[in-house]
Formats: sequence, structure tokens, C-alpha cells
Amino acid sequence: MKPLKTLLFIIVVFGVLTFIAWATPKGGLTLFSNIHLKFPSLSGIINNSTVKYADISDIIKKNESFSDSISLSDSLLTIDSLNVDSLVNVIQHLEFPDSEKTALIPFFKNVQRNNSLIRILHYGDSQIEGDRITGFLRNRFQQRFGGSGAGLVPLVDVNNLSRVVTIKNIGNWKRYTLFGKIDKKIKHKKYGVMLSFSRFAPVYNDSLPNDSVIYEASVNISKSNSAYDNCYKFSELKLLAGNNKEPVIAELYDGEKLLGFETLLSGCEFNIVSWKLSYVPKVLTLKFSGKDSPDIYGIAFDSEKGLAFDNIPLRGSSGTDFTHGDLTLLKHMYEKLNVKLLIFEFGVNVVPNVLDDYTFYENWIYGQLSTLKRIHPDMGIIVIGISDMSQKTENGYESYPNIEKIRNAQKKAAFRANCAFWDFYTTMGGKNSMPSWVNANPPMAAKDFTHLSPRGAKIIAEMFYNALVYEYNNYKIKNTDLEKNKVQISK
Repeated sequence: MKPLKTLLFIIVVFGVLTFIAWATPKGGLTLFSNIHLKFPSLSGIINNSTVKYADISDIIKKNESFSDSISLSDSLLTIDSLNVDSLVNVIQHLEFPDSEKTALIPFFKNVQRNNSLIRILHYGDSQIEGDRITGFLRNRFQQRFGGSGAGLVPLVDVNNLSRVVTIKNIGNWKRYTLFGKIDKKIKHKKYGVMLSFSRFAPVYNDSLPNDSVIYEASVNISKSNSAYDNCYKFSELKLLAGNNKEPVIAELYDGEKLLGFETLLSGCEFNIVSWKLSYVPKVLTLKFSGKDSPDIYGIAFDSEKGLAFDNIPLRGSSGTDFTHGDLTLLKHMYEKLNVKLLIFEFGVNVVPNVLDDYTFYENWIYGQLSTLKRIHPDMGIIVIGISDMSQKTENGYESYPNIEKIRNAQKKAAFRANCAFWDFYTTMGGKNSMPSWVNANPPMAAKDFTHLSPRGAKIIAEMFYNALVYEYNNYKIKNTDLEKNKVQISK
């Protein structure tokens, strides 16, 4: 084809596309009840993006410069040692349903006593997978309040993501969850604190296990190169298990050296087997042998005192699965594990279903939160609201139109249940902030315009930590003043 004809052809094609773009309604054409035809707008063809993205330069500058002044390794200098007023400009404050901020007082009281191991559970959707956000918080809180270790970890690898410790499964291991795709073989609802459990033998519901078969399995445990060093510093290894119909032997090894063994008796709904360690081997091996497998709810890498901080991602969940499980077991486990704070971070799985009203979701979340508080009253709850999330439109990447409605529903549910609330969406910069996080250099969010990158997770975790420690500092100041007044009155 000659150059002139080629040029004319391109002009004609462009003209036809321009006409179609001009003539097509903004919402597209409905050909059949389930078939919709959409076409880019004229502005979308001429200009790739007409969306004004949020300016997050101030967020990056304030938080990264503040982080640079505090070592993330082994320094004892922490935000808590700084003047409280210096934090005002670098945090998105926690919000409370009452002026007395009673939602977190039980947690603050226990932290101030600091005479036992206190557990913090961080539940969330895929936004916290791979220990994102949690890892930084764990490291920060353990530096400030003491403690070490990775906390609770499932025994079976989840979605091939980086982990706080490296676990290699040997044997016929399988994981069962209360969220996502639920295995119909499981007839009970005893999924435990992580809403999942693992087994190395077939599931037996009403029938007894095959008496002639001995099942064996093991896990090799070692340090993860992608986690903070503190994760593999622990003095106690705990096995959370139960529901086996036959006795099972659990043995802990350092190479060929037996460090200890326990018999998991049949008929126990839940038990914690603990091994105290004088040193941490390079590779730990946990071996199991028996005619059945217990339901293993997880293993915990803990210290004797301080804070344990658990990362519990529930991929695909909207945060509405807790009440589907056995609440008696969950209550028992919360009590045994001394849970004093629960962080509730969900929302991205609700977004694709765009609706005008999310009162139903508010009620669902309220039902979860109120139930969790009812079964374990001595526990504070912080709801972290939904982050920004973008979809591709004819004008470029834009925030989903329902983000703020979902955020508002979460906040209302939190306040109704007397829980604290932290606004993730506003913290990021609000509407159309996700593209700014994606396009930052280096990136602070992934190209799916939904999930944070490790850098972005660190910044968000830093801001959340600042907000929580700010409230804790104020609580301590107020509490100290009250104690002084009591002493003066008594005199």
C-alpha cells in the first residue's frame, strides 16, 4: 500500500472510531439482558487520563522522614519516647464513639501492667497477606513494649506467599478454612482462632479412624529471609491442636536431638502444648505420629512476656465469617491466648459489588464485632477502614464510586459496637489516591490498584502505629494525673 493510501486509511479508521465514541452513550449499549457493549469516550481516546489524582507527596515526606529518624533494627529509640505533640502532624488519628475513648482502655491497662504475654490479633483480607502491615507493627510494638517471635502461624503454607518463618511440609498435609471455598467434608464448625486448621490424615466425622493405619507427618521450621530478625527470636513454641479421635505423638527435634515430646490425648476439643527452649535451633523439626490427625489450629512462636502480634489474612473474606464458626471454641482460645486487642481490617472484597446503599454491610459488620466483644469482653477492637481502590474507566484509573459508602458503613458499625476506627482511605489521601501510590517512585502499591507494596505497607503501618501510641501516651498521662490526684486527696 502506498504511503498516501496508508495515511488515508488511518484517517478513515480514526474518523470511524471517533464517530462511534461520540455516538455511544456514556453507560454503553445493552444488546441483550446480559450483554453490554461499551466503548471509550472521545476524551478517553484523545487523552489517556483526565482524572485528577490525589497529591500524596506530603504523606511520603512526613512519614518517611520521620521513619528515617528511628532505626527499624534493634534501636530502643521509639515514637513513645518522643514528645506527644510532635506526632500530631504525622498521623491520622484514631476515632472513638465516645469522648472517654473507652474502647481501648482494657488494652491500655494490660499494656501498662506488662506482667504477662499479651496477644494482638490482626485479621484482614488479602491486603495483609505476606505479613504486610502486620510485620512492621509487630517489630515496632515489640521494640517498645517487649516480646519477640512471629506469633501464630498456620502449619500449611498459604498461597505461596512470603512468611514470617519458613515452614516445609512433609506428608499429606491439607488446610481447611471457614472462609473462601469451604470443604464439605468438614461437618463441624470448630475452626479456631485463625478460622482454619490443618490435618495430615483423612477427615473422620462419625466413623472411627482405620485402626490398622499409622499416619506420620512433619514440618521443618527455619528463619525466613523476608521477615524481621525478631520473628525468629522466641523462647517458647506452642502447638494449638485438638479434636483427634486417637492419641497422637508430637516430637520436637533439633536435627537428631530430641528436645521434647507430648502425647495429644483423644477427646480434647482444644489444647495448647508448649515447649520452652533455651536456644533456637537453625532448623526445628516437629514430627507427628498416630492413627488420626488432630485439627492443628496453628503454632505460635512466643516469648514469656511482652506482646505477641499475629498476622491472620483471610483471602476473599469480607470480615463476616467469624459468627459462622464455633463461638465456644473461639471464646476458649481467646481466653487461653490472653488476647487483649483485635485489629479488624476488611473491605476490598465488598467493593466490586457496587450498590447505592450499604446498610446491610454495616449490620453484618456490627454483628461480627458485637459478637466478638460479647464472647471476650476484656478485649479492645480497632476497625481499620477500607483503603482506596481504583477501576479502569474511560478517563483513566478512578476510585470505585462506593468506597466512601463502604468506609462509612464500617465506621458506623464500629461505633455501634464501641470499637475504635482508623480511616485507611483518608490516610492514603482520599479519592483517587491509589493511582498516586501505584505511580510513586518507588511504587507504594501494586499494579492491580488494590494492594499495597512493601513500601506502602510500611508507611501505612507507621501511621497506624503513631496513631495508636499517641492514644496510649495520652491514656498514660491522664492515668498518671488521676493517680497523683488520688494521692493528694488521701493526704
